[in-house]
Amino acid sequence: MSLSAYQKENDGMINSFLGRTFFEAWKHPEDDRLLNFQSLELILNYKCDLGCKYCYVHRFGDELYPPEIQDSQTILSNAELVLDWLARNGYHPSKIELFSGEPLIQPLAFQVLDRVLDRIRGSQTRIVIPTNFTFLLNDALTKRVEAHLQLSKDQGNPIFLSASIDGKYCETNRPFLDGRPDPRDDAYYEKAFAFVKKWNLGFHPMLYSERIEYWKRNFLWFQEMFKKYKLPWYHLYLLEVRNAEWSVPQILEYGRFVEFLIKWCYDKCGRNFSRYREFLFRHRGFNMLANPLSTVGRGIGCSIQATFAVRLGDLSIVPCHRTSYKPFILGKMRVEGGRITGIEALNPELWIALVSVDGNCLPYCEQCMIKSLCPKGCFGSQLEINGDLFEPIPTVCMLMHEKIRAMVKTYEELGIYSSILASVNEDKRQALEQVRAMMRR
Repeated sequence: MSLSAYQKENDGMINSFLGRTFFEAWKHPEDDRLLNFQSLELILNYKCDLGCKYCYVHRFGDELYPPEIQDSQTILSNAELVLDWLARNGYHPSKIELFSGEPLIQPLAFQVLDRVLDRIRGSQTRIVIPTNFTFLLNDALTKRVEAHLQLSKDQGNPIFLSASIDGKYCETNRPFLDGRPDPRDDAYYEKAFAFVKKWNLGFHPMLYSERIEYWKRNFLWFQEMFKKYKLPWYHLYLLEVRNAEWSVPQILEYGRFVEFLIKWCYDKCGRNFSRYREFLFRHRGFNMLANPLSTVGRGIGCSIQATFAVRLGDLSIVPCHRTSYKPFILGKMRVEGGRITGIEALNPELWIALVSVDGNCLPYCEQCMIKSLCPKGCFGSQLEINGDLFEPIPTVCMLMHEKIRAMVKTYEELGIYSSILASVNEDKRQALEQVRAMMRR
């Protein structure tokens, strides 16, 4: 196939960029200078057994991952092509993530996982799989998952499951697609926590606008379960759903939860700032308390700049699993003679823009007083609402402003505001002081 001069130039530019970032990092995973380019995400399909109220897969799955590219045999064959390409080039990503609506209820995921484990044997690659944990409702599936966890552990390529359950008092935001009565009762949660304890996994609940008023009770329930199963109390990764649905009363309720959470954690640390600081920065502060105060070393806090995402159904390279709409496909793996021979650039302008953008320079953000503290919105959610990847959603901006206001107010009440200021960089100090001054007017 003869390529135009224009296509050759675009391909050359993108392959040059990849050769100095992701591909170089995969050849030298020990190089700390390339930490932001270590991850490879393999997107299987968007099949799931839940219809979560806040989930983009539930609402837009057929557009993100069209039905015609969800043939399991094609996906499996393409996974083998990608794994062969990695091996031939001496690429060893530090992390391979298997992503789907819910992978661990599908035979396909286990077939792909078997091939991944076989190919990465002897490397330092770890595997991450986000899962809604409904496989625990099926004993045969649970045994199959455990067998793979044990195999990966023995092999030295541990599988880490991210348990995406929202908790006893918020799980109604995640109903089953088939409309069945929810089987996730107390016995199910006991099984889930025992499973997490056994395999040293983590919980990743989402804070959604609906039922936000239950989150204090939900958080305390998580803590009771952590204590029961002897898990660390900070063993929780909380992330706000950055969708447009947040109302003013819900945002204010979220602010009250932030105030409650900080006070609870400070008490848990014995009202000792050194211990609280360790919780924030070493133990990641449930994510939601740490991210305004931490520095990530890239322009956007989410993983879109740090992940090479491949949609296995058609070998498209996409910005992330929430932005894989047709107009935003970045490139494609070129297959010739039954093997991947290179990367075809389809949207090089967007590709370079996404990996190089600084969130603080985005429209609206550039003049915002909390830009140094805000984790920024989700590009996929912004595209769905505004038709623009880079334009913030006003209600999400309100949510983040309320979060910072609540943090400043609570740290002042606890008498540790000056200690927080001393723990962050100059940009964040100035932003916190601006917020405090605004609150005092």
